[in-house]
Amino acid sequence: MKLKFVSLCCLMGLASTVFAQSLPNGYTTVLPVKGLTQEAVTNAIVTGTGTGTGLPMWTYSVTADASLGGGTYTGAILGRNPALKAKTTTDINLYVIPLKITITDTTHGAVVYDPTVADTCYSGSPTDVALVENSPMFLTNLYDGAGGAGHAPMMNGVDVTQGVPAQYIDAYIRANFWSLVQGTHYHLNFLVTTLPTQTLSFTYSGQANYVGGTDYTGCGQIGVVDITDYDNAIQTLLKGLGSVSPAIFPMLLTHSVVNGIPGHNLFANCCALGYHSAYSSGPLLQVYSPFSVSQPFGDISTISHEVAEAVMDPTTNNGTPAWGAEGQVTAGNCQSNLEVGDPLSPGWGTPTNPFTITQSGFTYTLQELAFFDWYFGKAPTGLGSSPMGVGGGYSDHGTFTGFAKACPPGGTH
Repeated sequence: MKLKFVSLCCLMGLASTVFAQSLPNGYTTVLPVKGLTQEAVTNAIVTGTGTGTGLPMWTYSVTADASLGGGTYTGAILGRNPALKAKTTTDINLYVIPLKITITDTTHGAVVYDPTVADTCYSGSPTDVALVENSPMFLTNLYDGAGGAGHAPMMNGVDVTQGVPAQYIDAYIRANFWSLVQGTHYHLNFLVTTLPTQTLSFTYSGQANYVGGTDYTGCGQIGVVDITDYDNAIQTLLKGLGSVSPAIFPMLLTHSVVNGIPGHNLFANCCALGYHSAYSSGPLLQVYSPFSVSQPFGDISTISHEVAEAVMDPTTNNGTPAWGAEGQVTAGNCQSNLEVGDPLSPGWGTPTNPFTITQSGFTYTLQELAFFDWYFGKAPTGLGSSPMGVGGGYSDHGTFTGFAKACPPGGTH
C-alpha cells in the first residue's frame, strides 16, 4: 500500500523579493499496520469482536468482476454484518483527543497550535473542538432533502434515514449496503466523548511553521511535522493513556498541523491532512486516526474522509483490484486498497459532489464517499448482488454510476 504524494506549485519569486505561494493540494493517507501478519490481524479481529474487548468488526470475502481480473479478496469492516437477520444499532465509542502542539523551528521559533482556542479563520471564531463536536459527523440529520435545520441532502435521490436522524457515516453505511438494510433498524452510531487536551512538541532545523499571507496565500498559520515523527509520538501518547483501549476508536484533533511524507516543508512532499492506522495491543488491534482542522484546507471534509476509511478498512489491510485515475490517485497511478474517500477527494480535477450541510449555525462540507462494490464490481459473498448501493449508484452523492475500471488506465464505467 503506497502513500499518495502531491504535485507542487511553482515557486514565485523575483530577485530577493519573496511572495506568498499557493498551497499544495491537501490529501489523506493510510499507515499500514506494522509487524503483524495477516493471520495475527484476523485473530485480533476475532478475539476483539467475540469478547467485546475490541471494536466490533465483521469479515467478508468477495470475488471481483472478471473485468477487474477476478480474484478473491477478504477483509474486515467496523460494525455488524448487514446480511445478518437481526438489524440493530451498533455503538462505537469514539474519543476525540485535542492535541496542543508546539513546533519550534529556526525561522519562526516556537509556535503553538491549539484546537481549544478560538479559530479566527472561521466565521464566528469557534474552537476547532466545538466545530467538530457540533458537526454532522456526530450530530444527526434526516437525509431527506427537505432543507432547513435537521435536514440534509438525499443520497442518490433517496432518503436513507427513513425518519430516523443519522450521523453522516451512519447514513453513508446505510446507503452503501442499502439493498440489505433499507426499511430496517440497522445503524452504526458513534458515542462521542472529548478527552482532556494532550500536548506534543516537535523541533526542526529549518522551517516548519508557515504564516498565512507571508509564506502562503491563506489565513492563519500552518505547522508541518514529518509523518514518521508524528505517528511515533501519537502511538507513544495513546499507549500511555489509560482511558484508551482497543474497544475505543480514538481520533486525535489538531489545529492546522499537517504532515510531510517525508519532511516538514509545506511546499515539498506535503500535505497529509489526516490518516488512519492501527497497532497491536496484546492480542488485539488498536485502531486510531489523527486529523487536522485547518481553514486553508477546508473544515471537516478530512474528518468525513478518514472516519469513513477507518470504518471500511479498520485493519489497513483490505485489498482491492488496482484502481486509479480518480480523485487523489491521479492518472498514471494505481492503488489497491479499500480507501473509500480517495477516489472522490476534491481538488484533483476529477468529478466529486460534496455534501453541504448547515448545522449549529455553521455550514459544513462533507466529502462524497465511494461504495464497497465500486472497487470490486460485485457484492461480498452472501450479501446479494451488485449494485448494493442506494439508487443503484456506486457512491453516496451521485458521482459514480458504474464500478471501477481496471488500472492501468483506471477510471470508472
